[in-house]
Amino acid sequence: MSVAAKTFDLRPVREAVMGTLHDLEDRAGPFGCYRSGRKRRPDLYSSLDAALIRVIMGEDFGSSLTVAARKSWVDHVNSYARRYYDQSGDGSYEDTYGHAPLHANGMVIGALGSLGGQQLYPVSLYKAFDTPEKVGPWLDSLDWSNQWRSSHLFWGGLHCFSFSRACTPEWRTAVFAWLDSSIDETTGWWRRGVPHADRHQPLGGSVHILPMYEHHGHSFPYPERVIDSVLSLQLPNGRWLQRSGPHVMHYLELDALYALKLMRTLAPAYRGPDIERALDAYVDLALEDWADHHESLLSQHPHVILAAVGTFGLLQQHRPEQFPDSRAWSDIFTDRRLYMTSAVEQLASDKQN
Repeated sequence: MSVAAKTFDLRPVREAVMGTLHDLEDRAGPFGCYRSGRKRRPDLYSSLDAALIRVIMGEDFGSSLTVAARKSWVDHVNSYARRYYDQSGDGSYEDTYGHAPLHANGMVIGALGSLGGQQLYPVSLYKAFDTPEKVGPWLDSLDWSNQWRSSHLFWGGLHCFSFSRACTPEWRTAVFAWLDSSIDETTGWWRRGVPHADRHQPLGGSVHILPMYEHHGHSFPYPERVIDSVLSLQLPNGRWLQRSGPHVMHYLELDALYALKLMRTLAPAYRGPDIERALDAYVDLALEDWADHHESLLSQHPHVILAAVGTFGLLQQHRPEQFPDSRAWSDIFTDRRLYMTSAVEQLASDKQN
């Protein structure tokens, strides 16, 4: 029998991941301080990843942690904040795991929002695109041929700003007008007329944009074309990432599962059997990988574990009966709790009042 046909209880996965996070807690540091690996140093992303992982696995920090524990975690995250308006400060966060400051901004908003905290300083990172007049030229300036990395700026920047108290309806209208007019109607990908540097770029890039459509309820015009494009990118071995290696729950696989999940809600009658066959192929691969290599996977940086946890979350959303747990899992794109900018942000006007 195919592995994909069997029920897979997510509870042991959750327990194994929580055990790993327990091992990565820095006992010498404050609550919420996590190391990047056993005997490695603590870093910002490990603490952010740990928060997002636990939220995605269905934890509610408001009921599971004390007020003091949540405050300690928030204070630890904010210890990485750069001061606002000093010589180098813009309210961004240091120690970014090699990602752009805007990506770290998105991660911080997700962690602090779920913990009930706020960013320490106002963030000036949005200034390049925070008006309807600026946002079009800023979008034009992105490297759409290498949009997987460029779209991190969209995800932690435009997407987060779209929920800011400083954001206007006119700004959101301008953004969606630009996006809608720039989609390639034959593929459902961005950006029309720009060749992609490699096969991974349009999928890895688009999924950092699509959540804005989902969370704001803005109609996406070409769900069938995205389904076609995602299915056509799947490799014969069941993966979407063209890379060998033991770990197959990579961010690009998560991206494919999210795109299929969102688009099949918009076009539920379109290619359902083909989507299920694609899921069968990937589920076989992912569950065999977990069975054979989960200890190796859990020895990676928590940011790698976050991808695997989100992948399981999306598999549960696609097939809740096959992936049961007493908790509902989510993922980094779907979960609205990770985008509470208005609750997390400090505006300059707040400091003046």
